[in-house]
Amino acid sequence: MNEQETYWQQFDETFFRDGYQLCDLHLSFGFNQKNLFEAQRKLYMAIDDLNASFLKRAELDGKPTECRKGCSFCCYQTVLAAPYELFYLADFVKKKFRADALQVIIARAENKKQQTSTLKINDLLNHKQICPLLHPSEGYCRAYQARPMACRIYLSYSVSSCEEDLKNPDDDTVFPKLYELPLRAGRMMNEGFQASIRKGREDQLQAFENTIEEGLLCALTDGAFEKWESGKNVFRKI
Repeated sequence: MNEQETYWQQFDETFFRDGYQLCDLHLSFGFNQKNLFEAQRKLYMAIDDLNASFLKRAELDGKPTECRKGCSFCCYQTVLAAPYELFYLADFVKKKFRADALQVIIARAENKKQQTSTLKINDLLNHKQICPLLHPSEGYCRAYQARPMACRIYLSYSVSSCEEDLKNPDDDTVFPKLYELPLRAGRMMNEGFQASIRKGREDQLQAFENTIEEGLLCALTDGAFEKWESGKNVFRKI
């Protein structure tokens, strides 16, 4: 193993451990929705703080992010999220939006689900369609505070590359230019977090990811968290 590989292995292990320990601390008081959501909130705070420090350093190094409020090219991507992220997101939108506004989000999620639920995984990952949580005219996320990890770590230093990726979904040579460090850190923290949740519950809790549109609809169903907690199927395996 060369020096760079050793560095990234240690990096991955560190952030996996951070996610695991953060979740483990909160669930030591009992596995329930309140403790899980508090752990989730702290996880998001940790990655947001890391991103802020990283982006400040990147700007000083002459490679600033081009992500801005109102830039929404990435909000047409397929976003996959873990069950606990979807429950956290569902809880947020239920509390934030009035019944009529929530029904609009649900209708948009249903519409996108109709397009994506029958796609095979490769086609799904290439599919481009507006996120049901994106404000269509002003281009910002209406559930920004509760957005999943995948959205938080999708940080670009080239807006033109994001636009090209949106315009050419079937071109495998076109990629958004994203910072690697936030991507790896967030993924490993999420993996560690999930490992802590499933400790002793491996055969009970669904762990696979789902799309925002389909997962959100499932998580908004009455009693969905309790069903998931008791080991019943809530989300469809993609």
